[in-house]
Amino acid sequence: PSGSHKVSLSSWYHDRGWAKISNMTFSNGKLIVNQDGFYFLYANICFRHHETSGDLATEYLQLMVYVTKTSIKIPSSHTLMKGGSTKYWSGNSEFHFYSINVGGFFKLRSGEEISIEVSNPSLLDPDQDATYFGAFKVLDID
Repeated sequence: PSGSHKVSLSSWYHDRGWAKISNMTFSNGKLIVNQDGFYFLYANICFRHHETSGDLATEYLQLMVYVTKTSIKIPSSHTLMKGGSTKYWSGNSEFHFYSINVGGFFKLRSGEEISIEVSNPSLLDPDQDATYFGAFKVLDID
C-alpha cells in the first residue's frame, strides 16, 4: 500500500499549548530519558483528509505509527510499539479520518531516546488534541 515507508516526526511543539516536559529533555523531535526507570509511553496520531485538499495518490493507504527507542551507548534502534491499519479512502467521500492510539510500559535507561515515525505524514492532523506523544515515569529501577 501507499505510504508504507516510515518518516520520523521531528517537528513537535514541546513548549506551547498543553505540552509539559518534566525529568526528560526534548531535542530534535525526541524525548531523552534523564532517569532510569519504568515508564508509560503513549502516542496518539490522527490522519485526516478533506476533498478540498486535493486527490489522494491512492485509495488504499497504510496509516501507521511506530514508537522507537534509540540507545546512544550501544548504537541501536528498536521499535517498542506500532499501531495502525490499511484503509480504503475512496474518492466518493468528502472527508476521511483515522486515529491510532498506542501505549505501554517499558524499562528505560538514562540517555535513551524515544521518537515517533509515521506513514503518510502529509495526512497528519497537527492539532495538539489530535497528534501527540509522551512518557511518564511510573517506578524507579531497584
